[in-house]
Amino acid sequence: MLDPVEQRILGVLIEKERTVPDTYPLTENSLRMGCNQSNNREPVMSLTDQDMALPLRGLMEQSWVARVDGSGRTTKWRHKAVERLGITLPELCVLCELLIRGPQAPGALKPRVQRLGCETTPGSIEATLLRMAQRPEPLVVELPLGPRERDRRWAHRLGGDSIGHQDPPQAPTKGAGSEALRPDSLIDASPFHAPMHSPETSAQPYGELEERIRRIEQEVAALRATLAVLLQRGAS
Repeated sequence: MLDPVEQRILGVLIEKERTVPDTYPLTENSLRMGCNQSNNREPVMSLTDQDMALPLRGLMEQSWVARVDGSGRTTKWRHKAVERLGITLPELCVLCELLIRGPQAPGALKPRVQRLGCETTPGSIEATLLRMAQRPEPLVVELPLGPRERDRRWAHRLGGDSIGHQDPPQAPTKGAGSEALRPDSLIDASPFHAPMHSPETSAQPYGELEERIRRIEQEVAALRATLAVLLQRGAS
């Protein structure tokens, strides 16, 4: 799981490879400036070289990035997302936008993915998201609708603490003092893994409903009989 700074670094490396290939791989200074951009970033960050040193090392150890030795003392960095994940270009572009801008609906993703040179439509964006969610280790998850939202947003699953964004819904803990469920279990709440219920647990609510209906029917029948008697007395 990547921490917020690692997520930003990886997203920026993917973005700059697509948008400014002539200056890619990136020097550490260019990478830091890309991470701190005020546009196309949510949230805006203000990282120093020291802030990025440990995350870069962690990403390299996890084979997310590689160091490219340039001329003189210049060190450059490139991402290894394609090699590590085995993803297509549309999937790479979607993942990039989710990393640098957080959860988004397919309609919002369309122009942002096109900015990365990947021509697509809202329908193909949704198809890409579904493929990414149905992988053995899902890369994205669909979030529940929030207040005043019309379209469901999607979030990446490379880190449990997206950069200042709403995380995918957490599974409940087993009880006081018990260990919370692992983040991997979040996929159980997605549309692709509906929770299964045993016949015993499913049958009980229906049995209670049937009993209530039976009692209501008996009360209605008694009221009808009483009403008939009253009407008969009034007629006589």
